[in-house]
Amino acid sequence: MHNNWGRKIGIVGLISLLCFALTGCGNRTELNDISIVSASGVDWKNGKWVVSYQLVLPQAIASHGSGASTGSAPVNVFSTSGDSIRGAVSKSSFEMSRRLYFSQNQIVVVSEEAAKHGLTSLFDAYLRNLDSRETVSVFLTKRSAREVLEHLIPLEEIPGAAIERMISNEEKNGSTLPHMSVYKVLLELLGPTKAVGIPSLQIAGEDPLDSLDKTKTTYSSSKIKLAQLGVLHEDKLIGWLNHEESYGAMWIRDQIRQSTVWFPCEEKRTSEVSVLRINGTKTRLTAQKDGDSWKLKVRIKARGTLMEYPCEADLSKPESIAALEKQAEQKLAMIVKEGFMAVQGLKADILGFGNAVRMKYPKQWNKLSKSWNEDIFPNTKVETKVDVVIERTGMSTDSFSKLQHKD
Repeated sequence: MHNNWGRKIGIVGLISLLCFALTGCGNRTELNDISIVSASGVDWKNGKWVVSYQLVLPQAIASHGSGASTGSAPVNVFSTSGDSIRGAVSKSSFEMSRRLYFSQNQIVVVSEEAAKHGLTSLFDAYLRNLDSRETVSVFLTKRSAREVLEHLIPLEEIPGAAIERMISNEEKNGSTLPHMSVYKVLLELLGPTKAVGIPSLQIAGEDPLDSLDKTKTTYSSSKIKLAQLGVLHEDKLIGWLNHEESYGAMWIRDQIRQSTVWFPCEEKRTSEVSVLRINGTKTRLTAQKDGDSWKLKVRIKARGTLMEYPCEADLSKPESIAALEKQAEQKLAMIVKEGFMAVQGLKADILGFGNAVRMKYPKQWNKLSKSWNEDIFPNTKVETKVDVVIERTGMSTDSFSKLQHKD
């Protein structure tokens, strides 16, 4: 009797498990019902938002991988417009047979006109919609965002993914520009100084690379490049920093991972420079009350490897290494000063000094915050101290030029 009852329970349990297995995924998404967005763009034209979409064409990518190319581009770009960001997106159903799928969106490109108009609508759309990813990389451009999305990138099938990898590579190996996601941008715009720096893209060259026929040559008539750093205060673009100024800002922000610094020989032969590969850095910002004004202090520690050395000094001598380190310190201090002055000129503290004041003087910051960017930060003095340690000099203690002239 008990055995029969146990068998019945076992059978019921097995049937229940099979039912669960057969139901599958109730909220599944069929690939035939969606268009995968790999990149998106935002423009502001004639008083309306224009949203562009870079759609992946799976059949074209599959044919490229199999070697039997259809001659079709791997992506297709189209645009919709509206009085709001979501209003423009909703109009995609007027000309698309499939639903736009944003979960694979890698980047969003914003035109200069749209950024100057204000990006509150864009950020609000990302905060409120479940299909928007806050990890999407953000870029600005002085051209239209659609032009950037239409541009193909040699060696890469999906341009949106290639641009995302481009900024990741720059952040790790060059550190001139930051890799900014929607989440990071929102975090800084909601921070103490309500200012942020966003990298930009440019199309270098006259003839846009917007068809596969133009990629069949051994050179590219034009290409997408990382360009300047756009500075936003609150939700509007207020100015630009060039590469040198942005590089100085990155040192102050403690966002240097690996980088390269070149500086003149200690013998003052400015035509010849030594090259130091930076392997590690640490920057500390502090704020100090200086009478009625403020003094900001930047302390930088860096270590690196000597990659090029055309100078005459003997590297086997400690004093020669010390002299090189001093030259590197002076060059970095100059880079930091130029970056700081450029940011001061824009009256938007993207460097973190406002946060340093807030952390040390929280009660005073409540009064300072309203006029920090406009009145206080532009008139603040900065004191920079840089310590550089050259860890390795390579296999030779003499430059190649010096070895050539040895007897």
